Amino acid sequence: MSQVSHALARRPPLVTFAAIMLFVLAGFQFTWAILEFMNATWFAANVYGSFGGYLWMWAILDSLFAVVACYAGFDVLRGGSFGQVFGIVIAGFSAVRWFFYLPAAPWIGIAMIAVDVLVIYGLVAHSDYFGAPAA
Repeated sequence: MSQVSHALARRPPLVTFAAIMLFVLAGFQFTWAILEFMNATWFAANVYGSFGGYLWMWAILDSLFAVVACYAGFDVLRGGSFGQVFGIVIAGFSAVRWFFYLPAAPWIGIAMIAVDVLVIYGLVAHSDYFGAPAA
């Protein structure tokens, strides 16, 4: 096996980091979905009416994000292109989605947007790893 194909067969550290961050993203999204399903009083007091009382709709969306992010993390660890594509898509949608929460919870919003940007960077920086044939 040549050096080039051997280098492509090993998972780059940024890809492993992106997969771990997808698992972290899934955990945060799932935790936040539970808070929204339970209509947490500290959260409802800080919303200022910007969500119109439809927290259960956000909770369903967050639950879907968590499931897809978790599966994408597993697929990224395997080197699958599904994980790369859906990891980028989910992290992009999640970053846009957390902009809506900046008035209500600015610190968690900033932290989640930062995690999403790191996931996108890790998956895009090593896109050649996902295009390599499996050894």
